[in-house]
Amino acid sequence: MQNRRKFLQQLGGASAAILLPFTAVALSGQPMSRPLKFAMVADPHRDLIPDADRRLDAFMEQVDHEKPDFIINLGDFCFGKEKNKSFLQRFKQFAGPGYHVLGNHDMDMNTKAEMVAFLEMSNRYYSFDCKDYHFVVLDANHLYQDGKFIDYQHGNFYVDDTLREFIDDTQIAWFKADIAATTRPVIVFSHQSLFHYLYGVKNRLALQLIMEEENKRAGFKKVIACFNGHDHIDLHRELNGINYFEINSLSYQWFNTKNFDRYDKKLYDEYKMLPNIAMYKDPLYAFVSIDNRQLTVKGIRSSWIPPSPYDAGIPKAIYGNECTPVISDYIIKR
Repeated sequence: MQNRRKFLQQLGGASAAILLPFTAVALSGQPMSRPLKFAMVADPHRDLIPDADRRLDAFMEQVDHEKPDFIINLGDFCFGKEKNKSFLQRFKQFAGPGYHVLGNHDMDMNTKAEMVAFLEMSNRYYSFDCKDYHFVVLDANHLYQDGKFIDYQHGNFYVDDTLREFIDDTQIAWFKADIAATTRPVIVFSHQSLFHYLYGVKNRLALQLIMEEENKRAGFKKVIACFNGHDHIDLHRELNGINYFEINSLSYQWFNTKNFDRYDKKLYDEYKMLPNIAMYKDPLYAFVSIDNRQLTVKGIRSSWIPPSPYDAGIPKAIYGNECTPVISDYIIKR
């Protein structure tokens, strides 16, 4: 039976601190790990909103202040257009390593190969080491139809939801071998959730099983956590010893109904989706620190730019969870 631990809900205006049993990576027989910090931003959607540059600037200014070991974009960064090179260049101004995860909307106007080249990624999926930890970046941007995996490209994922958000068999085999080959603790990044039962990766159970079996084989909690964007929600769950985090969008939540009319009319000619977008007042991002005692997520708590979706009559729940302009704080202890 799956072992799901309860977590503390957010209390009033204070950021929630999640205190869950967490086995530190430096168990008996394992080397002590040096403290590490990284910064994450998810779903900027530069082509859909008018102030994405300001929002990314805020993130990068905080990065310059906190000086993490690396930064990572969890997907839906921008289209692969000439006009977006300045947006990408701002991300690249960080003095340390910067990494990208492919998001589904990154291929709205481009092929996957074009986006890999535009973002200067080494591959559509890959892994890297930083200090004493191993990080894996996955690509869940596939349709699965008639027994074949089909890359997202030129917006072809706008089809029946049951056909999309798959990780291909070749990548799954690589993932299993990659995390088995390292002796370091592992953290996994993907755009779509490896946990979410409604809108996560369709064949996520295969990935979950691989991670859980590797933890058993290694004899310690080798795979510590998985982080994703995509759903623009704030969520944490622990499942069978692995922590799954949904990182909220830098910018907004999207709704099917056109209830949001807050900008100059001229902007709607360029940004067609604005009537569907409930914007966050402040840009949201997160910093993660790891040491031998705990994993800490430090997020941002903002508010809605009026009108809020609830003022517009939209139900609070989406994707099975409440929409909030928040990335919560968490402390996962051993």
